[in-house]
Amino acid sequence: MLLTSNTCNFVVNFPKMTSDFKGKAIVLMGVSGAGKSTIGQMLGRAVHGRFLDADDYHSEANKEKMKNGIPLSEEDRVPWLEALRNTLRRGLVDNETLVLACSALQKRYREILRSADPNYEPGSYASIVKFVLLDVGAEVLAARLVKRAAEGKHFMSAKLLQTQLDLLQIDEAEGILTNHMTKLLDQSTLYNGGHVSIGISLPLQETFLR
Repeated sequence: MLLTSNTCNFVVNFPKMTSDFKGKAIVLMGVSGAGKSTIGQMLGRAVHGRFLDADDYHSEANKEKMKNGIPLSEEDRVPWLEALRNTLRRGLVDNETLVLACSALQKRYREILRSADPNYEPGSYASIVKFVLLDVGAEVLAARLVKRAAEGKHFMSAKLLQTQLDLLQIDEAEGILTNHMTKLLDQSTLYNGGHVSIGISLPLQETFLR
């Protein structure tokens, strides 16, 4: 199944399921500063779906750790991922189209999110939860994180960038789409009628800013 809208033509294939679920979920993944939230919000509007930012589901303790440059432990991450999975599952059961911005750096983390699909068989990768990796060079990421921290726009410390890059794990068998992002889109890009491809063709039109 191809997910389409009047402004967006997807090349993300969703497997035919034996159930009546019509919900779909796309997870924009990658390290901090890759542009997941910015692109995710635009994509959610383009497909008339609901955008979810995984950062909003972190506990205050997790946020404090990251603010102070302390990497999260598995004990910190798993409850967070399970909360995201449960939120995705509720949306899928309600036949929603969901766009989630989430780091999802390790295969085992993505497996938790894939299990939001009530019919998912672990290890099969055949889920109605699909992943798109936003791939950005380390120097660009570092500059973004420093700027974002200086502006007080995010709790994530730039000191954790290398930790995240080291954690990033991709298995070709998962069928994750990769989009190489050279710059973070801003309003001037939007108004100039540019486009971004994240496994989709997405015209960036003024209407997305309404």
